[in-house]
Amino acid sequence: MKDEIRMAVSLPQELENEVFELSDLACELLEEGKVEEALEKIKLAWEKVPGTKFNTSVSHLVLCTLIPVLNTAGQYNEALNLAKEWIADLETSGYKIYHTMPYILQGETLLFLKDADAAKEAFYQAVKYGAKKRDFSDQPAFYLEVAQKKLNDNQEIMTRFEEEVLSRSVTILRSEIVELSAEVSAPIEELSEQGNDLFEEEKYLECIQVWNEALSLIPEPQNSYSEAFWLEASIGDCYFMRNDFEQSLLHFLNAKGNIGTNAYENPFVMLRLGELFLERDHFNDAKEFLLRAYMLEGEEIFETENEKYFVFLKQNIELTKPG
Repeated sequence: MKDEIRMAVSLPQELENEVFELSDLACELLEEGKVEEALEKIKLAWEKVPGTKFNTSVSHLVLCTLIPVLNTAGQYNEALNLAKEWIADLETSGYKIYHTMPYILQGETLLFLKDADAAKEAFYQAVKYGAKKRDFSDQPAFYLEVAQKKLNDNQEIMTRFEEEVLSRSVTILRSEIVELSAEVSAPIEELSEQGNDLFEEEKYLECIQVWNEALSLIPEPQNSYSEAFWLEASIGDCYFMRNDFEQSLLHFLNAKGNIGTNAYENPFVMLRLGELFLERDHFNDAKEFLLRAYMLEGEEIFETENEKYFVFLKQNIELTKPG
């Protein structure tokens, strides 16, 4: 590898100005909570970058906006693929690597995807290529702690990420939440009631079918609607009753990711997640969510559950009376 820096390809001034204006507009729209409009503008800016897209005079600026906006919009895989392409371009260029932001953004995206181990490796790479405190100055402080190997525990990393990053993203997105029209909500309510009757009769497979039909009526992105939260949790509960813990967990995780409702304030969802993580031998996650359920509603929430869940919690956490 050459011990010199690759020079970026200069673009015509008019094109540069156009791209910069689109990028600035995207940032303004994001601050206003208009995530889809922000994403549209920054994607348009990226489309206008010609030729060797990752090595122009505007590439760094656009990518440093595009990847975070993709993550805010919940398009994590697209953000990760873009970060990977950017990094591949750097690492195969034959020149000295001095841009560390691609690795930092890759690390953050991997945290959105709940892959703490891979995120740590991305942050380590940033330091390897010279990232210092100033490179992390606009990032949550714990990113630097992870990059410097001062913070290694995956559970603590994910907890801090949820508190310091996810909560911020949810706040931005909530301004975009819209109500379902009466034409859509009416059949959903009717199907939901049918499902309730079937659930009471313990006809769980039929119940799943009816509630899935209701869920299919909710437009994308479904996690913007509180109705989707209720349906995902309800379908997950049906699978739980059938001891299909894998399918149940998928639906409860969808419920947890709903931005129309704060799942962390719902003791039932916290309870089921804790129970499901325990069934899957994810003990740290089980402790976290069972404790959240306990702190929200106390021991009473465990009264109708298999006693093993509360026994596990008491064996692993020194409980104090909630409230």
